[in-house]
This record gives sequence, C-alpha cells and structure tokens, in this order.
Amino acid sequence: MTYVPKWQLHTARLRNGSMNMLLALLVMTVFGVQFIASPNSVMGEMVRDVFVSLILLNGLVTAMDRPGRLVLIGLVVLIAIVVRWAAWLFPDNLALAIREETTLLALVFLSVTIGMKVFGSGKVTLDRISGAVALYLLVGLVCAVVFQLISLSVPEAFSGIPHDEVRTDRSIWIYFSFVTLTTVGYGDIVPIARAARALANLEALIGQLYPAIVLARLVSLRD
Repeated sequence: MTYVPKWQLHTARLRNGSMNMLLALLVMTVFGVQFIASPNSVMGEMVRDVFVSLILLNGLVTAMDRPGRLVLIGLVVLIAIVVRWAAWLFPDNLALAIREETTLLALVFLSVTIGMKVFGSGKVTLDRISGAVALYLLVGLVCAVVFQLISLSVPEAFSGIPHDEVRTDRSIWIYFSFVTLTTVGYGDIVPIARAARALANLEALIGQLYPAIVLARLVSLRD
C-alpha cells in the first residue's frame, strides 16, 4: 500500500472543496453583498474587499494541483490583495484604477485556472459542475471590473449613471455586467464609448455561447 503523507491528504481535501467554496463566495459577492451593507458606505466597501480577497485566496487553493503555475498565481494574488487594501490610504482615482487593474489581472489568472479544470479531461463531477458555474460568474465579475476601469478613464463612457456614483458604487458595474452577460438589456444604462460598446458586445456573445459550450463538453465527457 502506498503511503501518502498527512499534509498531502489535507491538501487534497482542501482542494476538492475549493471549487464549491469559490462558487459560494462568488454568489455572495455578486448577489448578496448589496443586502449586507449600503454600496456607498465604508462598511459596504470593506465587505466587498473582504469577499474579493477571499475569492483570490481561494484561487490559490484551486491551483495547488498545478505547482508550475502556483508561484506565479500566488505572486499575482498577493500583489492584488496588498494593493487593494493599500488603496484605502490613497482614496483617489489613480489608486482606484491601480487597485482594480491588479484585481483584474488576478481574476483573469483565476479564470484561466478554473477554465482548464472545467474543460480538461476527466470525469463529470460535482466539482467540475460547480467550477463551470463559478467560471460563468467570474466572466461577469471580470467584465464588471473592466467596465469600471473604462468609466474611470473615459468621461461619460456610460449614460444613465449619476456622475458621483461612477466611482463609489461598484454594485452598478456588477449589475450592468450581468444584465449584459444574460442579454436581458433593460436599457437603463447604455454604453457610449467605443471600448464600452465593444466589451458589451463581447460579453453578450459569451453569455449566449458559454452555456451551450459547457453543456456540450460535459456531455462529451460522459461518453
């Protein structure tokens, strides 16, 4: 019988549950945070930063089975978390942009890692299905960050958003991103800038194709 060190067993158990934990954190970030605290309050901002930090740390656990990428992902996640919390000391648009850019980079790395697990070879498991849903939510979250960065760099990039809420209310970008991803299109917020329109088109296309691609992949794995 092959001897497996206890730390490896604990790591495997932690990694196996990481996808479900990631999904739970994403659901809370996207749907639950706005019910916990006001989006324009300091408490609301702190709650969001806590959940984003937990999502990024969970990404490290998810990447434990890929040692070659773990160091790089760990470095990106560490920088993103440090910058995110350090931005509280410099509350200006430049600090906000740098914070969101580093978070965006870390979320992209996390999305790639989850995507490799979802679409890679292997059996259809609950962990893989949870990862597929988590990846869908990550796409919406990544696009929300990009929409916010566009609004900071291009004045009047969106219509329908009060100017004083462009910077302070991040829930607006999550709302607009998922309305676009699901192609609901209420029309209360309209992208005006070319970059905003291009991203909105791309996200809507992903929202249409992703469920079909995931379903086809999961069916193929059962054969």
